Amino acid sequence: MKRIALAAMLGLALMAPVQAQTVVKHLHITSIPAEVELMNSIAADFMAQNPDIKVELPFLENEAFKAKLTTLLQSADAPDVFHSWGGGVFYEQAAAGVLRPIEDVLSDEAKANVGTAGVSAFTAPDGHLYGVARDVSEVVLWYNKTLFEQAGVDPASMETWEGFLAGVQAFKDAGITPIAIGAKDKWPAHFWWSKLVVRLAGQEGFEAAARGEGDGFAGEDFVKAGEYFLQLSELEPWQEGFLAASYGDASGLFGDGKAAMHLMGDWDYGAMKDNSANKQGIPDDQLGILPFPTIEGGKGDPTDTLGGLGGVLFSKNASDAAVKWIEFFNNKENQAKYAADAYYIPIAKGAADGMTNPFKVQIAQNIGNAHWHALFFDQALGPNVGGVVNDISAELAGSSISAEEAAEMIKEAVDDSL
Repeated sequence: MKRIALAAMLGLALMAPVQAQTVVKHLHITSIPAEVELMNSIAADFMAQNPDIKVELPFLENEAFKAKLTTLLQSADAPDVFHSWGGGVFYEQAAAGVLRPIEDVLSDEAKANVGTAGVSAFTAPDGHLYGVARDVSEVVLWYNKTLFEQAGVDPASMETWEGFLAGVQAFKDAGITPIAIGAKDKWPAHFWWSKLVVRLAGQEGFEAAARGEGDGFAGEDFVKAGEYFLQLSELEPWQEGFLAASYGDASGLFGDGKAAMHLMGDWDYGAMKDNSANKQGIPDDQLGILPFPTIEGGKGDPTDTLGGLGGVLFSKNASDAAVKWIEFFNNKENQAKYAADAYYIPIAKGAADGMTNPFKVQIAQNIGNAHWHALFFDQALGPNVGGVVNDISAELAGSSISAEEAAEMIKEAVDDSL
């Protein structure tokens, strides 16, 4: 009888329907192995609590992500959730109808968690909320204290543009590569042009040019930005082969102690270690952050910063389960783990309170005190104009275009987009 009862129970078990799972594809660009492990761990915790949801975490490298995303979003393989830097690129995605509005699905608690800035960053001009902010970032001038000492360069002497150029020449004279740059990927070069525009034109000048007012990006301040960039490029400050170097190459070169400076986002703190030969990078006591040099007569506020307010967007076919996953991923407890390991500065309220990394703390203070936190120009201006900004920046780094030509090309791209 026991055997008959057991067989009956097994038969019922086989007949019972298997719980259906909703699959959530979250496309990310995270490349640091330890950070990927953390993301996988958070996903495992979520799935243990929500057995009816399966989270998949496909990866695309930064450049491949930018190149393939538009096609992906229009295909049957579109991710439910994907990384975004916001800005004009996001606005175009919303206008193209490839995103899902989530303002009626995202909880009030989740909205409060990212604050007004986090909600507005992913609210499109049509008034709909399509995503959730995750982190804030700043482009800073990382420097190697040991190489500065070897070249006899005082970091304080680099605070003005004239002093900065003199310091670059001193590194050249000492046989030290002054600056690492990944010009092959172009966007690293655009940080130089953008930071010069932030100094010279300021917020009002940039926003007026983006609207196509007056001379737009062909105006005096933008031509000057190109001229200053060329002043630097003509000193040949970059590493050998910089035009063929990717971001990872330049990051690794700096992490290996083979260049004195690297103008890059705060994420490079971890990436320079991961890209270095020994995976250790520059010790914290030998690493520093310089203020980007001031320019006499510039219209920008000295506190102005350049960086991002990153997060995720939901594609048009994303399920409610995708929103539930991101609410969990973005909560204070999970985001505090990213802050503790200095991967980025979370926007979730309270998540960064325990952050101890001195560089991340300094950057968070910079952004908090900024008169204007300018979004990466290649994102703020949309893919078409932003692509031109990246193109001309790489050419300016290689001294293969005039400042006037560069400015006119951006103006033409803006005019075509209006």
